[in-house]
Amino acid sequence: MLTFLEEMTGPVLPANNNSFFYPAVSGSLVLSEIFNTKESAFNYIKVRGGWSKVGGTGALGAYNLNQTYNLANNGWGNQASTPNSQFNPTLRPESVVGTEIGLDLNAFKNRLRFAGTYYTKVSTDLLVPIQVSAATGSTSIWDNIASMENKGIELQLGVTAIKTNDFSLDFDLNFAKNQNTVTSLGGLDTYILGGQWGINLEAREGQPYGSLVGRGFEKDPSGNVIYENGYPVIETDKKILGNITPDWTGGVNVTMKYKGFDFTTLVDAKVGGDVHSMTYAWGRYAGTLEETLIGRETGLVGNGVMSDGAGGYVKNNVVVSAKSFNQTAYGNTIEESAIFDATYVKLRQMSLGYTFPIQWLRGTGMSDFKFSLVARNLAILYKAAPHIDPETGFSNSNGNQGMEFGQIPSARSYGFNINVKF
Repeated sequence: MLTFLEEMTGPVLPANNNSFFYPAVSGSLVLSEIFNTKESAFNYIKVRGGWSKVGGTGALGAYNLNQTYNLANNGWGNQASTPNSQFNPTLRPESVVGTEIGLDLNAFKNRLRFAGTYYTKVSTDLLVPIQVSAATGSTSIWDNIASMENKGIELQLGVTAIKTNDFSLDFDLNFAKNQNTVTSLGGLDTYILGGQWGINLEAREGQPYGSLVGRGFEKDPSGNVIYENGYPVIETDKKILGNITPDWTGGVNVTMKYKGFDFTTLVDAKVGGDVHSMTYAWGRYAGTLEETLIGRETGLVGNGVMSDGAGGYVKNNVVVSAKSFNQTAYGNTIEESAIFDATYVKLRQMSLGYTFPIQWLRGTGMSDFKFSLVARNLAILYKAAPHIDPETGFSNSNGNQGMEFGQIPSARSYGFNINVKF
């Protein structure tokens, strides 16, 4: 299949660059028909592939091209002001080139089902509001400076373990892994996406998108935290402390059917990635978390090393009060102590349904009626970050990912569904 389209972007982009061409080609080959394998163990085999090039305007909105004025009515009357973003009449549309190849395979009369995809996406000319000195009269200027690459795999495996006239048991598993790299920032060392207090979310060239940047502890060549007078030494320069990108995501869905009843349960997981928890940082500083009970009566010794006075290090053995230790190692002056692995495994959903027999519906005008009880977000089966749900964020803003600040506890939901067909 070949597709050729062109889109006009209206007033968002400059008049000379306000359209983009996005071609695509895709195709598939059903090998099971070519080689007539339908009656064999592998009753369906298909290979597929595709290529596309898509344009876009990204985060650019209206009124980012020409200088406009805002009117504010205050004690001095109507006053005009210019926006903080400087216009740029030479902007171009973003471009994303994607390729993918895949395999679909069914075996043993569809009781074993597999789908696998490998993909790449290369994004260039990404539109970014570059941060500039306010002395210029603006705080940012839009430009096509960034590029990014994604490549990964998506796998799905389905198994019908039991199948009789009245009962069936199915397992469906999925796995996805994406490798992201910021390949260019147009000469910038870093680009700040957002931040709260001392932690920044940044894009850095050569790194995955979403580096968590903040102040860390000084360490010896072996990676041990260095202590002075019983307290950890905090570096003055910020560094990368983690990244929000997970190593992989996946899940398993189990479906059981018996006559008119069906029961499904879904467990999903995100493995890897990091989160900064201000709940933990402030809780340790204020003494409200259970970890602050350690050493309240006897004092405590921080885990690390101290100078031996001769250019080397020995194990730290200085006892300090729990209060002073927690208020030095946690809080608003150090971010590394509140960075955690964002891995979680959740019982995401359970449902129980019943489909009424067709004879019950005669004379009602309905051809199908199903009633289901549904519960979602039931439990966190495993998490590495203490005291919080790691599937969290300060807000839904792109620049606040991977940052937790006094989150509201996760809520379960219960409900029912009624599906009717006429």
